[in-house]
Amino acid sequence: MLIPVTSRTRVKRSGISPLHLAAERNNDDILEELIDAGYDVNTALSNERSCLYEDRRTTPLYFAVFNNNIYATELLLQAGANPNVDLINPLLISIRHGCLKTMKLLLDHGANIDAYISSHPTAFPATIMFSMKYLSVLKYLLDLGCDAGSCFECRYGNGPHPALNYRRDTLNDPQLAKGPTVVQVSTA
Repeated sequence: MLIPVTSRTRVKRSGISPLHLAAERNNDDILEELIDAGYDVNTALSNERSCLYEDRRTTPLYFAVFNNNIYATELLLQAGANPNVDLINPLLISIRHGCLKTMKLLLDHGANIDAYISSHPTAFPATIMFSMKYLSVLKYLLDLGCDAGSCFECRYGNGPHPALNYRRDTLNDPQLAKGPTVVQVSTA
């Protein structure tokens, strides 16, 4: 009853689509109704809404994969959801969950097998890093053509690596106060 009387413009201005809410709360029947009603499965959360989540998720597909909801993931992908929009690729989340079914769905629908995390740059794909816990998943990704060669290439070659500007053992030390301190002297 609400779909025909809901203003799509107001939904867009709100910064969150009902698809996001349905996927977040695992309401598969509502998700199906919204897709049938023509809601855009690639609608992104507004920056303000995305910032509320530590992982900066933006798409309904990310919510479905994060919840490990295979049915919702399949619905969204069949409706045309792009698996390569979010800052952290949903494929990485499915690898972290160890869910082979979700991984296959995402890869079959064009997920980047060599996904990286732009905020944590590495010389090799994050898909390899995330799959180290599950060797069968790593083998599966390598069999599909994941770029493992980059794991064995070093831009410094056999030469010396540059010195680090910090010592690893001081990273966990508490920060010392920079301002003046008051010292009490007992006059007894």
